Amino acid sequence: MSKVYKSLFAAAVMILVLASAGCAEMPASNDPGWSGGLSPEEQAGDDDDPGYLTPATPYPTATGSMAGPTLSRPTETQPTQDPYVTLFNKTIEFSPAHPRDAYSFNLTAPPLIIEFDVEPKMITREKRTTSDYGSKKDIVVKQEYPSEDSWFLVTVRERESGKIVAEDGFGKGFGTATDKRMYLGKYGDYLIELSGNEAKVHVTMRAGGV
Repeated sequence: MSKVYKSLFAAAVMILVLASAGCAEMPASNDPGWSGGLSPEEQAGDDDDPGYLTPATPYPTATGSMAGPTLSRPTETQPTQDPYVTLFNKTIEFSPAHPRDAYSFNLTAPPLIIEFDVEPKMITREKRTTSDYGSKKDIVVKQEYPSEDSWFLVTVRERESGKIVAEDGFGKGFGTATDKRMYLGKYGDYLIELSGNEAKVHVTMRAGGV
């Protein structure tokens, strides 16, 4: 090898060495992979405030000397009390052996309210008829209804004179409603008569006071 070729070869090796050394240098400041590489203009663009939020003072942190919040309990609603006094609350069975009860009461705090619910004796009868369907065969239909002998009556009288001041009931011209309410709003000394037959009756009496 001549001296000229040796000189060229040595120069080529030096260029390769310098090129390899250049790869290990720190990245330039404009390299986007470097954390400090953004210019001040680019950083300002990322932190731009569009103006939807208004700056405010942070809420003060509670300390041991600060008073805690005051808790209040909701107002409790008291249940509505019955303004009346119960005088009588009983179920009575009326029959020929026990046809009547009577009670006296001096009503000094009206009203007097009498409520009753009648359970009459029920009668079951069979009736033969012809079916309206198919082959029109004769069939037996069972019917249930209150006994004609079942009735109940409440009579309120002035105790001294016997004058009737209120009266209502079930059957005997007073209708077939089994539950009714009577209201008497006048002061007085009364005799209250309960009478009936073939019926079980729940009776409640209440007044404004005793």
